Amino acid sequence: MKHGIVYFTGRDFAMRPAVVVRAQRIPQHWYKDKCVDRFIKMLIFCMEYFQRYMAVPGKIENLSVIVDLSGLGISQVPISALSEVYNVMSHHYMGRVYKFYVCNVSYMLSSIAGMVKALLTDRQKQKLNMLDSVNELRQDFAMHQLEEDLGGSRPKFTTFFPFPLSPGPFGAGYEGGADPAAVPGAHALFSHAGALGRLWDPKLSSQENKQFHYGPQAACIFERCGLPVPPEARFGYGEQHGAGAAAAADIVAEFASDAGAEVAPSTLGAEAPRSSEQQATEANEVDEVVHGSRGFFCCGA
Repeated sequence: MKHGIVYFTGRDFAMRPAVVVRAQRIPQHWYKDKCVDRFIKMLIFCMEYFQRYMAVPGKIENLSVIVDLSGLGISQVPISALSEVYNVMSHHYMGRVYKFYVCNVSYMLSSIAGMVKALLTDRQKQKLNMLDSVNELRQDFAMHQLEEDLGGSRPKFTTFFPFPLSPGPFGAGYEGGADPAAVPGAHALFSHAGALGRLWDPKLSSQENKQFHYGPQAACIFERCGLPVPPEARFGYGEQHGAGAAAAADIVAEFASDAGAEVAPSTLGAEAPRSSEQQATEANEVDEVVHGSRGFFCCGA
């Protein structure tokens, strides 16, 4: 990671993370020693990191790849390495890439790329964007989400891990800089299972299928963002239904006992029915953390 060959730089206007691939930074001895598999391992690490700490099931499920070919002529372009990027993304992480941005392409290389692009399918052409200028990235990214040589306002990175991510706002072309009041570490809002997501189960109700799986720090994150805390987030219901519900039942019973009230055993640990309006409100609250400037949804911040 220290070479800065593959790393995350920020998010676009739709909160999709962007991976930067700096082909010219691949050490020459990697080719001589046939160690290009190191490059693939770094790419896979980034993808797994994205799925665990940066994705939000049903809302943020793919990313963009920015390929920088600056300083490379036709003979210097690492075709094998770049083709591995395409293979890994297309075959092992299908549907995860929103766009490929290829920038700083030489005139000769651009001519050849134009011929190659003519052979692609319409779907592949939609994903591949050959940029005439890095400033075109501003159409999808806020300035403080990109480095200066990629059309942004941040100095070129010298340290690449933990990933040098910046909080919102994320509006395309935004020039106001990062929000200093953004809450860091909002990725912990979800449990590991919540970050991975799950398939829709027709045996469950719509409410159960849309249930968020919160992590143990969720309540604290909602409070730090100034948002109401859903009951299941406070009691850890989303971490795992069994243990979380049992813990919630114990807390409810204890509070009821202190207040001199009686709680029917059949209701302990059961989630109270919620109206569609309540569900919509809860979803909006999560959006505030994930998409709003109050939540800095990344790891290591």
